[in-house]
Amino acid sequence: MKKTLSLFALVFVLVFVVSCGGGKSDDTDPTDPTEPTTEPTTEPTTEPTTEPTTEPTTEPTTEPTTEPTTEPTTEPTDEPIEIHEIIGRYSDAWGGSHVISATAWFQPSEWGDTLFHITKVDTENDFIIAHNDDELAFAGYEGKWSRFDYVIKEEKIYYCQIASQEETEEAALSATTADRTDPATSGCGTYPWTELIEVVEEGIDKDDEKIAAWATGYENYTVGEGVKDEWKTPEKALGKAVGDSYDVVVLGDGGSIVLTFAKPITDGEGADFAVFENSFNDGFLELGTVEVSSDGENFVAFDHYYLGVEKIGETGSHDASLIWGFAGKFKQGVGTMFDLAELAGKPEVTEGAVKLDAITHVKIVDVIGDGSQLDSIGDPIYDPYPTTGSAGFDLDAVAVINELL
Repeated sequence: MKKTLSLFALVFVLVFVVSCGGGKSDDTDPTDPTEPTTEPTTEPTTEPTTEPTTEPTTEPTTEPTTEPTTEPTTEPTDEPIEIHEIIGRYSDAWGGSHVISATAWFQPSEWGDTLFHITKVDTENDFIIAHNDDELAFAGYEGKWSRFDYVIKEEKIYYCQIASQEETEEAALSATTADRTDPATSGCGTYPWTELIEVVEEGIDKDDEKIAAWATGYENYTVGEGVKDEWKTPEKALGKAVGDSYDVVVLGDGGSIVLTFAKPITDGEGADFAVFENSFNDGFLELGTVEVSSDGENFVAFDHYYLGVEKIGETGSHDASLIWGFAGKFKQGVGTMFDLAELAGKPEVTEGAVKLDAITHVKIVDVIGDGSQLDSIGDPIYDPYPTTGSAGFDLDAVAVINELL
């Protein structure tokens, strides 16, 4: 969805955010904290509790489900990652966006992205220490140290960036704790704490009336490893999504395909297109990254965030709430939607190489799920691995929601 903001509103938001929870400046020392009266009741980082238990009810001549081979030979992380309680994707009352993983706190914005690399977590005293990125930071804050205090109170999550430009990690650790007595109204310096509101993503059903068209052609089908010949039929990705386990083209580990359309996709209201995979349940999800082009040569990729920390294994399940910006988040018959407006600040768009009002090509690239690939904020990506036969992303269809008339 396209967004506009008056100059006055922009100045007001920036001044206010800099002063409170989402800001980057140090406040005067707040009063000593009072411990929260309630403890967190939910853990947003819990792993899925069920394994895929259902198989397709109709038996094809060949088995579409992937088959295990051997365990990955590389370990993407050398040390265990300490988990905090607020991993997830959030918005806030000031229009801000937050992607918080075990290792990073990312705040994408049309006014400039900010990234903080998490170095220490204290889940007893509820704070996070982070190193400001050397590039993605406000001018003058690059390479400094920040401290984020957080509290979960009355089933709401609040944070206060009590320090933002300390010279050392030790100085950030020593920053005065924010006052937790009443985070909704005060305690972050002279301002309230900032509430983090969990973002919930919905898919689109293949029969939804908002769908205007489907892909009509394909280019550059590049098959990755682990795919039998019976799954190498790219024409199966054309037309309407079927929503079963068999009418798909399989990309294989690291494979890709480009879909084309009778009329270009345009940046309209809300999501503009959707990608359909063939997972038979809500947890066994094979992921792909998505790129778009207006000329078939210059592509720009959607940001994608994987907030899980555990390897999935060949038959394991995802917690889908930890997956953002990937195709394949939903089970068969339900598409993952993409909004072209999210690409508006990308250099490929601002410099004119990709025109969001006339997208002619959509590219899907399989993610190799062993953790060797990193997401947009540097975290390893996992999906079911290792697999073979129909390994990797299984593309059913690409739907057009906003079509250029």
